[in-house]
Amino acid sequence: MKNSAVIEGLQILEKYRDKPDGYDLGAEHDVLYAYRTDRPVEQPDLDRLIELGWFQEEVDYGDDDETGGEFAAKHYDPEESWTAYV
Repeated sequence: MKNSAVIEGLQILEKYRDKPDGYDLGAEHDVLYAYRTDRPVEQPDLDRLIELGWFQEEVDYGDDDETGGEFAAKHYDPEESWTAYV
């Protein structure tokens, strides 16, 4: 993932946090975790996050033939965190 995709994704997610300067990130090896937002991400921003390569790791979408097992907007769960491979 390009640095610009990481930055833009984090900027989108920050719009949905009540305390944008909190401790909302985690990282392990080549994975960046952005904890769940305080408010649901709206459709245009949701589509852009997915386009940038962000996804929700804990959401079950593996048997979805329509999306080929890939994360899509219809799988979005506002209660789950976001993941990006960097």
